[in-house]
Amino acid sequence: MSLSSPLPTYSFLAAAGTMPSGGPAPLIQGSLHLRLDTGRTLWQDRPVSLTGTEMKMLRLMAQKPGTPVTYRELYDLVHGPGFMAGKGNAGYRANVRAFIKRIRRKFREIDAGFDAIGNDPGTGYVWRAEGA
Repeated sequence: MSLSSPLPTYSFLAAAGTMPSGGPAPLIQGSLHLRLDTGRTLWQDRPVSLTGTEMKMLRLMAQKPGTPVTYRELYDLVHGPGFMAGKGNAGYRANVRAFIKRIRRKFREIDAGFDAIGNDPGTGYVWRAEGA
């Protein structure tokens, strides 16, 4: 175990009930738990290894379940507002699709039936609330 890793410290503090105050509260949507204080994502109480950018995208969608998040909103998390990449005015969409594909694949490694990230054709993606 590395001394530079914050996870064991936070895990110990959480178990002792002495988490530092002022940190962001976990975002919980059904089986999804985003621990923003530790940078950990859990699905069905099992860790999902997401990058920081993937976690930001997931958080944006999960914060407003059932509401589409546009390709542009998601891409702005990667390079900042207005950055253009790819071919044509909407070339960034291919980059967003690649991110979402990787996120889905990581969740499906844990849960083969994972389908909480839906596509809103022509707009972007939506977090589907469980049971909806």
